[in-house]
Amino acid sequence: MMTQKSVEELSWSDCDQPTDEEIRLTGGLLVEDWPHARCVMRLSMQLFEASSPLHNSSKKARRLLERAAFLHNAGMLIDARRHHKHSFRLINETPLPDFTDKERYEIACIARYHRRALPSLDHEEYVALSRAARRRVSALAALLRISDALDYNHDGRVLRLDADLAACDDTIWTIRLWTRPLADLDEELEHAQEKADLFEKVFNRKLRFVVQK
Repeated sequence: MMTQKSVEELSWSDCDQPTDEEIRLTGGLLVEDWPHARCVMRLSMQLFEASSPLHNSSKKARRLLERAAFLHNAGMLIDARRHHKHSFRLINETPLPDFTDKERYEIACIARYHRRALPSLDHEEYVALSRAARRRVSALAALLRISDALDYNHDGRVLRLDADLAACDDTIWTIRLWTRPLADLDEELEHAQEKADLFEKVFNRKLRFVVQK
């Protein structure tokens, strides 16, 4: 295992195996693609900051999103088609360092909604949350859905992102993307627009992406 770098120092492509610290953070859970997990975690943190004027969330919420982003695909090792539901179950059943049982349940819910259906009171895992936790899960899952889509090809094409505040208003939120040289983002942008559905519902703004030259 590669142990000379901390999790924060690893880039998306540094190692296709987890470090000792990553195994500790996951509570021993394995994920299907460690570089993808790192990339989605990094983009989620950047998108959290880029959308902070909208959600005004706490450091606690940031930590929940960070861990959910890292573990969102844990269920892939069981079944690809329903992996979001398996991720929910695995995370909820696995003690995670630095989090209480209630916080772990929120992390599991955030991961559960990274794809497919939006949060709904028809879902027993969602209705079990408090009203405040439902708002938090919906907002954070909205960011995770987009971050996951921006690494659709699992190869770290998007290097970083931020908000273009001069091009944001009450109806639209503009995100700038910086990419690897010659990277084709057609599939990433198509899927990111599709998975912006929850973002646009929660924050009542259309999401626009601008690729920086």
